[in-house]
Amino acid sequence: MAANTSEPEICQSVLDFVIEGAYPASETIIAADFPVSALSRELDLLAKAREQVESEINALSQGNNFDADGWISQAKQLHADIERSRATARDIVAQHENTEPLELKVHDATAKVGLIETEIEFNQAVTSTLEEVQRLCQQLDAGRTFLAEGKVMDAIDTLEETDIAVRRENLFTNTNVMHILLENVCELRQEITNFLQNSWSELLHIDKLGAKLTLCQTTEHSLEDTIAALTRLDLLAPAVDKFQKSLLAAIIDPILLPALHSHSRRVQASGSSIEIDLQASKSTVAEVLDRIVDVLKFIRHNLPSSITNSFPDSFIPALSSKIISSWLSSAIPTELTGLVEFENTLDHVLKFSRTVESFGWHGHEELVSWVNQAPRLWLTRRRVDSLDQVRRVLAASQGNTKQVERVEKEEVSPTDEALLENATTDDWDAGWDDDNDPETKRPGHGSKEEEEDVSAWGLDDDDDKEDLPESKPDASQDDDGEAWGWGDEDEEEQQPNTEKGNSQDMAKPVNGKNAAHDISSREVTLREQYTVTDIPECILGIVRQQIADSETISQPMHSNSRVVSSGAGLLALPTLILAMFKATASSFYGIKLNSGQMYLYNDSLYLADQVRDLAEEHQLSRLQPDVEALEKFGKLSYSKEMQTQRTIVTDLLDGAQGFSQCSEQPYLGECENAVSATVDRIRDVYKEWQPILSQSACLQSIGSLVSTVINKIILDIEDLGDISESQSQRLVSFCNQVSLLEDLFTPETSDDTTERVPMTAVYVRSWLKFQYLVNILESSLADIKFLWTEGELGLEFSPEEVIDLIEALFAESDYRRKAIAEIRRVARDRQIAL
Repeated sequence: MAANTSEPEICQSVLDFVIEGAYPASETIIAADFPVSALSRELDLLAKAREQVESEINALSQGNNFDADGWISQAKQLHADIERSRATARDIVAQHENTEPLELKVHDATAKVGLIETEIEFNQAVTSTLEEVQRLCQQLDAGRTFLAEGKVMDAIDTLEETDIAVRRENLFTNTNVMHILLENVCELRQEITNFLQNSWSELLHIDKLGAKLTLCQTTEHSLEDTIAALTRLDLLAPAVDKFQKSLLAAIIDPILLPALHSHSRRVQASGSSIEIDLQASKSTVAEVLDRIVDVLKFIRHNLPSSITNSFPDSFIPALSSKIISSWLSSAIPTELTGLVEFENTLDHVLKFSRTVESFGWHGHEELVSWVNQAPRLWLTRRRVDSLDQVRRVLAASQGNTKQVERVEKEEVSPTDEALLENATTDDWDAGWDDDNDPETKRPGHGSKEEEEDVSAWGLDDDDDKEDLPESKPDASQDDDGEAWGWGDEDEEEQQPNTEKGNSQDMAKPVNGKNAAHDISSREVTLREQYTVTDIPECILGIVRQQIADSETISQPMHSNSRVVSSGAGLLALPTLILAMFKATASSFYGIKLNSGQMYLYNDSLYLADQVRDLAEEHQLSRLQPDVEALEKFGKLSYSKEMQTQRTIVTDLLDGAQGFSQCSEQPYLGECENAVSATVDRIRDVYKEWQPILSQSACLQSIGSLVSTVINKIILDIEDLGDISESQSQRLVSFCNQVSLLEDLFTPETSDDTTERVPMTAVYVRSWLKFQYLVNILESSLADIKFLWTEGELGLEFSPEEVIDLIEALFAESDYRRKAIAEIRRVARDRQIAL
């Protein structure tokens, strides 16, 4: 040790040496290997030893004398103590390691003890649960035993107790056991329900096949006990409801017999049963109501109030509805002769309602309301019956036809009279109608914008125009509209037969000039025959019946009738009858009759004339709109048929393809077929319509179709830019073929010596123009110029039309230019003169 080392330093070094020697770093005891208490004690000893060393060192340092040998021996002693402490610690660690297997054995034994205790508790719970299930099952078995012995109330008590126990027991919550027990409870409930239903059916036995109700009272099962049991299970209301339905089906329906009108079955009631006879017999409403009253009395006297209390809520209203639908509705008379019996029926219905009310029941209010609405119901029945008669008339019609005569008196001038004298009886209308042609009010006849045929029908020339259902691409389709005098708002003027009230138009001259009415005109009677079916007379019979009954019911003999207030309402039925005819006639006529639309046209106008006379006779101004609507309906039917035929002939003529290259094959053959088919079609239509329409109407209609054809031919020829000589010849032959239709407009005369002059120009508005076109096609340039300057070609053709035809027929030359210049000069002179 160094001589200069101080005592404190030496002491500290010694102390460090001792500690390091006792606990070297490489041999430090790991705390984790020691028990905590042993280590704590060793550390305390070390701390105390160190404090002792430090105190001694401090004491030495304070003195002058320092005994190093003593200090070293003490340090060695301390080192030895520390070694002993370390050995002791190692012993402690070793002993600690030997206790772990024992601790594991202790833990294992503790777990086994807990498992055994849990198993014991589970077994005890299972045992208690099974005991409870056994008890509940025994209760259910006891309930079945009660039910087998007829102790229904005890069975119900057991059922309810078991049900409550199952649902209340906490052991069964959300377990299969609970579901099984609930199923068993439901099975017992169903068994009790079936038992009660069988008992109910035995006590209140309804034989649907035998139509019999029997009340059976037994000592074992009384009706009161069954009702009480059903009430406990909330089954009484469904049982009573089912009983009511069975009662209606088995007892009430056989009395009412909805399927067999005016027939019913008698009722036989005894002390405990009520039976309906199987044999039906003719019965009145009063007898049926009395039989139902007998059934209600039997039910009220023999059934307890717990059953009958619900009758006013469902049974009586259902019964009232059945009575109304089965008997009362059909008891409403359609003839005035049945009003007395109907009044008696209403009295019996009120009596029946009072009887039901005396039982303390309600639900009969529908019957009382039905009686109060008798006037309206009677009028409704009349309306339905009258409309149904219209349907039956149309369905039953065999298409029988007859000739009727139309007679009109008109004022005619001497000029018109001379025309009529020259014409035959059947052709009066054609000549007279031509006087009214709106074309005669103009200097010329050839304008495409003009419409035709007003004259042939004798209609006024109204300014109002009516939209037609068909489009009108050319004048050929315009003819029929003006032939009816249709306007935008007045379809009533669309009629091909002469109308009343047109005498002022009769005075117009035949030649088409505007002449003043001759003061010395006189009245002539005009007659014409046309064909109608048997339907209008049947419809008129229905209309007359409503008017006659309306007048009859206002007589004093019916003053006390409940329905007298609806008498005026009968006058509204003719309007509905005519509306029903218009709504359904088109389909019937189209199915049952050839040319049904033309028959419908004739029938509508004939019916309109008859209804007009009927309205004037009975001063029913309210029917005037219906008359006008009928006329409008008839004219619309005519218009549809005409448009159909115009479309057909136009389509046939379209096969000529505008007569382009008509002199060359195969176009020549197509043109020939098209013209031939068109002519044949018009002749077929004439044969079909001639027996139906009046002579003038038939000629007017055929004239309209011919106008359609020739107008299209004229337009097609005018549209040809260049016409060769061979084409011109073919066009002339085609036009001549169409001209053969002129024989359809030749009047028949009783005198064979009288020359018959065709009246084609009267009925075909463009006929003269068509004939002039033929002349132009086969004439020279000089002849055409002569016809324009000296003839009447200018009345049918405009200058531009003639010039276009000349340019198409003749090649460019000085003669053609001079002829065209002359035509234009004459046209200007005429225009200036006008």
